[in-house]
Amino acid sequence: MDLDSSLELYLKYLRYEKNLTPNSIRSYTRDILQFHNFLKCIKKINDVSQLDLAVFRKFLKSIDQNNYANRTILRKYSSYINYFRFLEENNLTDIQLSQFINVPRKRERLYTFLSKNEMERLFDSMEVEDDLNNSEINITPENKKRINSIHKRNRLIIELIYSTGARVSEVENIKIGDIDHEKSEIKVTGKGRKQRIVYINSRCSYLLEIYLKESRPELSMNKKSGMHSGDLHLLLNSKGSRLSSRSIGEIVRRTVLQMGIKKKITPHSIRHSFASHLIQEGAGIREIQELLGHENISTTAIYSHLDIKKIKDDYRRFHPRAK
Repeated sequence: MDLDSSLELYLKYLRYEKNLTPNSIRSYTRDILQFHNFLKCIKKINDVSQLDLAVFRKFLKSIDQNNYANRTILRKYSSYINYFRFLEENNLTDIQLSQFINVPRKRERLYTFLSKNEMERLFDSMEVEDDLNNSEINITPENKKRINSIHKRNRLIIELIYSTGARVSEVENIKIGDIDHEKSEIKVTGKGRKQRIVYINSRCSYLLEIYLKESRPELSMNKKSGMHSGDLHLLLNSKGSRLSSRSIGEIVRRTVLQMGIKKKITPHSIRHSFASHLIQEGAGIREIQELLGHENISTTAIYSHLDIKKIKDDYRRFHPRAK
């Protein structure tokens, strides 16, 4: 079978049998296309029957120069191993490649996050509306309304991630029907299309109400046709379509940068801040695991050693011979 056909078949398997999310499928697709491009352009290989371990090792050597992060390398290895297993289990190749691939060791790292004080400063900085001085900038009332709608949406994004601890992909895909205003809950869809309930605090609930009442209708309106886009996603871009994960990331990065914080902060950093602050306030690992939607408790355990001061204080407070 040629490479393109094998990839097309594999993606159908991921979509309909493995039920992976669109983001996961896109990641798998990029990784495998990178491998296929190497095979076609460098090795002149166009059929999966020509694959062997020596060729794959040469491919791995060729991507070393890209200096990928450890996390990216691990994801790529996972993409290739699962692809090879699919080929083997469906008798599309005679060579058992997957069992001979040694996955690099995962390097543990402490995630970047904002302190509670920094989060408060971030929220305070977003309380003030942009200074739209019409005497200096020629802004029509209509454009000013749209700019204010975008500003309110951006404030909601930060509050939403910090209040729920949701992944950026989960936030991106929230639809209006997923929100239960009475219970202050939102249903999100995580990895493997697994759904869970996350919670919004009173401040986030207030901003959500304002956004839905004032800002979202403005963003969904097509100025040319005079009609709403009809997109059911909660967060919309200026064209009335779903706001992408990349755009959410840029909004977070730009907002933090404007506040003068030098840390490299992403939506995932806000998620880490959510979990870290819960730990600092005494929440248990199991509860945090549930809130974050981690399948394995070991993934959540990274947060257990982020607050050394609390651990020391608890030791001195509770150990019978600590005093």
